[in-house]
Amino acid sequence: MSDVKIFPAETGVSGWFETSSYKKHQFNSPEEILDSYDFVIVGCGYGGFGAAWRFAELNPGAKIAIFEAIRVGTNDSGKNAGFLIDVPHAFGGDESTLEDKKWCVRLNVASQNKMRKIIKDHGLKVDWDDCGKYLAANERSAFKFLDHEAKDLDDVGVPYQYVEHEELSRRLGTRYYKKALFNPGSALVNPADVLRGMCTVLPPNVHLFEETPVLRVEDEREPKVVLLNGRKIRCKAVVVPVSSFLEQFGLSKNEFCPIISFGALSRQLDEAELEALGKDVKPWGVTAAHSAGTTVRFTHDNRLLVRNGLMYATWLTSSPERIRRSRRMLRKAFNNRFPNHKHVNFEYVWGGMIHLTMNAKPVFGRKGNIFYSGVGEGAGIIKAFTMGTYHAEWANNMQSDVLEYLKNDKKPNRLPPEPFRTVGAECRLLWETATARGEI
Repeated sequence: MSDVKIFPAETGVSGWFETSSYKKHQFNSPEEILDSYDFVIVGCGYGGFGAAWRFAELNPGAKIAIFEAIRVGTNDSGKNAGFLIDVPHAFGGDESTLEDKKWCVRLNVASQNKMRKIIKDHGLKVDWDDCGKYLAANERSAFKFLDHEAKDLDDVGVPYQYVEHEELSRRLGTRYYKKALFNPGSALVNPADVLRGMCTVLPPNVHLFEETPVLRVEDEREPKVVLLNGRKIRCKAVVVPVSSFLEQFGLSKNEFCPIISFGALSRQLDEAELEALGKDVKPWGVTAAHSAGTTVRFTHDNRLLVRNGLMYATWLTSSPERIRRSRRMLRKAFNNRFPNHKHVNFEYVWGGMIHLTMNAKPVFGRKGNIFYSGVGEGAGIIKAFTMGTYHAEWANNMQSDVLEYLKNDKKPNRLPPEPFRTVGAECRLLWETATARGEI
């Protein structure tokens, strides 16, 4: 395996992390790191958490470690828009069959229920709302995307509702959208809050180390995890659920198209501003009918979120200058949707990656006793959690129809090598942004 050259970084200031009630929770200290574990997980996003939780369920006496390069919840799992979507949500060149879409719903619902159970069983007070989500359009030309989504939902037997302009305006507190498709089975969360909260109730045999980067993984049969400080940790199996960073470990090549999108979270609205939005407006979330469109949320703590802008992440990160420049498009989208709230400032602005593949198919593989995965589409939270869970089962030599499906699913289409990959991706993103028009 190769040495990691690019590590995860905190890009901007994540409003999700800063407003999490678990922000200050202290996990295990570096002095507690053992020389050997039964199982090691590299990366504590939703995939890493899912793997650790399932390992602990299956092996209550085992020693399990998670090494996270930065702070839990400041990685991409904690910086997305916070949609736990139960239905297919792929961008662009999706090659999923009807059978794939049915599997998607089955697995997404199962993972939603698993996380709900963890939260309920442990009495966690996290920002999770089963309020559904809207796929909304501003321009009539985008209505065709709503109809396409409706057909997919009909095919897989998932309920939905068309919501027209006047009713939609009443529900959202903005007249910007002309029509939407409401999906009641999705949940809205503060992704950093939910992730950190669940990590606080990992059993005692799971050690979680923040700000402890892994340099490489050695030996497929008898793995050793080498930390950035040079320390080697022996184990029986390693799970590496790090999506686009898999290439850094030599576990993937020319499969991921990492895209950075930018988010802004407003300050809390005061009573007059809430009145202007609409006294009956409840927390809601909107994804855009166009793949390059703006995602918008009104949160439980009375903030407004906008997320847009697409940048190909050649180096798996974004500069402070690029995050600063993202404010212009974010501000325009905010003002267009909330003209009565133009004076409301952004309290937090950040960037986070969407780990896409060209055909929206995930990476889910194994080399000896090294297990690795990456999501490949826009609905990363649930898919990552699902794959992490089943990596633990695979490492325990379990068999199931779900595991067989994940192992035998179609693989990602190969991308061209650099520099052609970056050039092609940037041209495609410029085209997507230009065609999105009013959806941004």
